[in-house]
Amino acid sequence: MKGSLCHELKSSLSAAEVWEVYGGVLLGQLIPQLLPDVLSKVEVVVGDGGVGTVLRLTFPPGIPGLEYQKEKFIKIDN
Repeated sequence: MKGSLCHELKSSLSAAEVWEVYGGVLLGQLIPQLLPDVLSKVEVVVGDGGVGTVLRLTFPPGIPGLEYQKEKFIKIDN
């Protein structure tokens, strides 16, 4: 899969603090809680959030033909 997503939001936090949450696997732990209709589980298969990390994204039941997908971090550009 290839693509991008962009959204601007002003924050009182420093860039380092924002990327601490947004740029790592911690976000994967938050998404199922924030968007349970989109993802039901995010698991780290390999890695620590850096290049080479593999995630297994499990989708909620009821999406025909789509149970899960694996995603590999091949480049990280903060």
